[in-house]
Amino acid sequence: MRAAGIILAAGASSRFGEVKAIAPFQGRPLLQYAIDAAAAAGLAETVVVLGASADRVLAALGEQSARVVVNPTPELGLSSSLKLALAALPHDVDAAAILLGDQPTVRADVIRKLLAAAEGTDAPIVAPRYAGGGGANPVVLRRRGWSLLDGVEGDRGLASVIARHPELVHEVAVAGQNPDVDTPADLAALEAESAWAARVRANREQVDRLREVPDGRDFYASVSAIFRADPRRTNDPVLDRMLRLAEPFDVWLDIGAGAGRYALPLALAVREVIAVEPSDSMLAGLRDGARDAGVHNVRIVQERWPPKTVGRRGERQGEILAADVALIAHVGYDIEEIGPFLGAMEGASSRLCVAVLMERSPASVAYPFWQEAFGEPRAPLPALPEFVDLLRARGRKPALEMVDAERRIWSSRDELLGFLRRQLWVDPGGRRDKLVEQLVEARLERVPNGFALAGEANPIGIVTWAREERQAAAGG
Repeated sequence: MRAAGIILAAGASSRFGEVKAIAPFQGRPLLQYAIDAAAAAGLAETVVVLGASADRVLAALGEQSARVVVNPTPELGLSSSLKLALAALPHDVDAAAILLGDQPTVRADVIRKLLAAAEGTDAPIVAPRYAGGGGANPVVLRRRGWSLLDGVEGDRGLASVIARHPELVHEVAVAGQNPDVDTPADLAALEAESAWAARVRANREQVDRLREVPDGRDFYASVSAIFRADPRRTNDPVLDRMLRLAEPFDVWLDIGAGAGRYALPLALAVREVIAVEPSDSMLAGLRDGARDAGVHNVRIVQERWPPKTVGRRGERQGEILAADVALIAHVGYDIEEIGPFLGAMEGASSRLCVAVLMERSPASVAYPFWQEAFGEPRAPLPALPEFVDLLRARGRKPALEMVDAERRIWSSRDELLGFLRRQLWVDPGGRRDKLVEQLVEARLERVPNGFALAGEANPIGIVTWAREERQAAAGG
C-alpha cells in the first residue's frame, strides 16, 4: 500500500494569539515535529497545508522535503484544507495519514502502526485509541473513503464522519497520548511534561544500559517491609499535615498506596480509603497492617494508575475510583506520561489533590554510588521542584509546605545493602557488589533504631491544589 502524509496547519491560530505553527517548542517550530514524524514513518510523500501566514511559516521552517500547498480560503475550516490536500496527492497513493500541525508529540511509530492495521482491514478509516485518552489523531484514510468528505464542511473534518459512522472506523490501541496545542498555556504545559518525560527516559535508559540483573516480576518484593509503619504513630510531620486536611466523612484515594504507610492512618480518620497499588508484596504488607491495626475501611484496588475505572461521583458503571481527596505520596518520580497520570488523579478528586514528594527522588540515596560503580553520574529523576513547576505550567495554583528533612533509616546493614542493590541493579556477589559493600562501609553511620548513610537529609514537600483552582484556570 502506497501511503502519503497530510499535515493540516492552515488555521488562523485565533486562540493562540500568534502564528502557532512557528511557536517554539523545545527550541524548534511546533509544526516541525509533525513534519519530522511523517518523514520518520516512511511515507511516500507529505503535503503540508498552510494558510494566510504561509510566508512566515516557510521562512521559519527553512528548506523541507515536504510539499507545501496554500489554502486560499482557510476561513472555510479544516475540512477545506483536507480536501485540498487529498486532491493534491498523486493518483497512485492508496491511503493518506492525516496529521495535525499543532500536535508536536505525534509519533512515527503510531503512524506506522496505523498503516499496518490499514493493510489488514476493509474499514476505510483507521484511528488510534490512546491509553492516555485524548483525540484520535493521526488518522489513516483509505482512498475508497475519500468520498466520505464530500458533504463535510467547517472545522471538524474527519471527526464528523467518525462521529456519524463509527462502523467505518477500525481502532488501534496505542500507548501514551497526543495532545493538541490550542493556547500558549497548552504549550507551556506540554513543554513541562516533555521535560519531565525526558528525565524519566534518561534515567530508565541508563538502567537498561548498565543493569546486571532484571527487575523481576515484583520490583518491591525484597524490600516491601521497609515501607510499613505503625498506623497510630505520632510525631510524623507529613502524616500530621495530612490528618489536618482530612475530614471525617471524606473518601481518600491513595494512589500507589504501597504497604499502607499513609492509607492505614488515614483510614482511622476518614470514612474510607481507596488504596490503589499493583505490587503483590506491597499489598500483602497493607493487608497484614490493616488486620493487625483493626482497620476495616480500606478498599484495595490492585491496579496501576491510571486505571480504566476512573470516574466521577455518581457514576455506576463498574468500580469507579472517585474520592473527595486524591493523594500521591512518594509516587510519580518515574512516571513518564505524567500528564495523563495527573489528569486522572485530578479527575478522580472532588475537593483536593495532595502530593508528598522529596526535594530529590527517594532513589537519590543511591546516586553517589553510580559514579564509583559504573564510572558515570546517575541521570536524576524529577522530584519536588519539577513537580511544582509542572503544576504551575498546567495552570494550577499549588500550595507548598515543607516539613522537616527526612533521613532514611534501615534496621540493618543487610536491609540497606538490599535497597542499594535494587537501586543499582548490581548482581549480588559480583564484582560491583563487592565494591558497593566497601562504599557502604565507608559511609555507614550507626543511628538510633538502625543505620543510615552519611550525607544531608532529603527535605519533603506537601503540595496541595484544589478543584476550584483547576476550574478557574480552565475558565470553568
